[in-house]
Amino acid sequence: MRILFFIFMLFIALSGTAFSSNFLCPTAADRSDYTKDFEFIEKTVARSYPCLKSKKIDWKRACAKMRPMFMKCESDAEHVKNVMRLLAVLKDSHSGVIRTSIDWKLLPSKFDGLYGGGLWMGWDNGFIILRGMMQDHHMKGSIPAGSALAAINSEPAWLAIAREKKRITPFMGSSSDHSLFASMSNRFFQFGNEQKIDLLFLMPDAKTRNVSLSRWGPGGKAFSPSSATLPEGVEWAKGAVSAFIKSPWCGKLGYLRITGSMNSSDANLFHTALDRLKGMEALLLDCRGMGGGGDGPAWDIAGRFFENGVNNGINGRIEASGSWRFSGPVVMLQDELEVSSAETFTWAMSETERVVSVGRNTGGWAIIPKVFKCPSGLVDFRMGVTDRQTPIERVRTEGVGWPPDVLIPYGPVFCGMKDPVMEVGLQVLRVLHAGVPQKKAVDAFNSLFSGQVKKFKKEAPKLSKELKGWKPEQLSRHVEDDIEGRIEMEIALLELDEAGPCDALGAGARLDELARLAKAAGIKGLLSRLEKTVKKLGKEAAAQEAFIEITGPGFESDEASRKDFFKQHGKTKTGRYIKEHLWK
Repeated sequence: MRILFFIFMLFIALSGTAFSSNFLCPTAADRSDYTKDFEFIEKTVARSYPCLKSKKIDWKRACAKMRPMFMKCESDAEHVKNVMRLLAVLKDSHSGVIRTSIDWKLLPSKFDGLYGGGLWMGWDNGFIILRGMMQDHHMKGSIPAGSALAAINSEPAWLAIAREKKRITPFMGSSSDHSLFASMSNRFFQFGNEQKIDLLFLMPDAKTRNVSLSRWGPGGKAFSPSSATLPEGVEWAKGAVSAFIKSPWCGKLGYLRITGSMNSSDANLFHTALDRLKGMEALLLDCRGMGGGGDGPAWDIAGRFFENGVNNGINGRIEASGSWRFSGPVVMLQDELEVSSAETFTWAMSETERVVSVGRNTGGWAIIPKVFKCPSGLVDFRMGVTDRQTPIERVRTEGVGWPPDVLIPYGPVFCGMKDPVMEVGLQVLRVLHAGVPQKKAVDAFNSLFSGQVKKFKKEAPKLSKELKGWKPEQLSRHVEDDIEGRIEMEIALLELDEAGPCDALGAGARLDELARLAKAAGIKGLLSRLEKTVKKLGKEAAAQEAFIEITGPGFESDEASRKDFFKQHGKTKTGRYIKEHLWK
């Protein structure tokens, strides 16, 4: 037996590299491969990433901090996680791991534990509002759309959502927060392994209500924004869907929804869908949720709207495409889910002033990516290499997105509508269809949604002379009521005791925009009250900013940072809450 044991140990010694590589921990040679990957990424980013300066990224410092993690790595799975961590420093949704020999189940996932409970949430610089819910939802009739989320499982909503961002972004870079949270909008809540969570809503009437939410909506499904925002009678289809929709002011009003991405097969489906609308007088072009892909298909699709092609700035020309072109009025609906080459299409239609765009800023994924292979062969990654500008106006939209001509707010009045973007878009299209010049229409609606209600009321009668039965007064009231309602909800949320420390930091960040709208609309008293409330919460905002700054994905922090935090902020409501609930 001793001889057999000796032979067995000799075998292990002679074949130790292969044996330990497959069954035990990595050898020095394996760790050398990990280090080579690190050095390859370090040099590649330093040489080719175009936004280190504009995004204020200290790449050299980040690499120095992370190098030991690669040198001490004990497994392939941990190595790939380290690669994800390193690339996430770029804050770029285009950059990240795209292929690995490791089982993806071993790696972090954005949607790990996230479910929506059949709800659709909107996020606006930290303000979280209910945009809609599935049919037959148990909350129907009790929580109206337009209600603000105050707490999740007795934790302040702003804190719970900050935790999710900290969980996701250390491994997956994000070009913009508005794109990140829009991608989560129908799977917004961290259920983990729980089947139900408790939510606290502040309703538009300033009353609060607690509800219990199951992880899935009716029928075990999630809310589908792409289907729910289709006109009545129109069914979702792959790639693109089109139909003539009923209208009292247009005999042949076309609707086309691009449900696919910017690739050749979906471009063909778009052409087929558009061909079904031949003879239309006006078009509502719905691009919300449209996916990225390649610029070629984006230019090709845009070519259907230019009879003789059009100048496309630094990208040459958009050439006419298809068997016929539509030259009538077009209103384009857009949102935060449009990213990458979907934004290319948005630029193509907007910068040429071919459409009036209505909705929200696009996602802001502007950097053109390239794929790189790491030396170890364990992982391939994608990284942005060109910080491109828009072709004509030369605007850099990375992290910001392309703005619409008419920005629809996430306030209680508009979110209380079934589909405010479509509703406003149809009103704009009605004005264009009546023959009002596009620039005149854009100026009027843009001024209204910028808070200049009096200006719109003055200009609207001049527009409505050319229209039959159009009543712009109602839209004006909606805008005024929405601004007032938003300010009232902000104040109520800041004064709400049952949700824990209020979102003082977020409210301060949102104040400038609300102040601009309120001043333009002549809303003084409410604004003054909000400004005073936010000012009183200065210490709370400082505590929240400091806490988010020093904590990691699980709100962990080193002992020295904790002591310093409590020394400076321990007497605030935020500090006391953290001590009692997070750092016991």
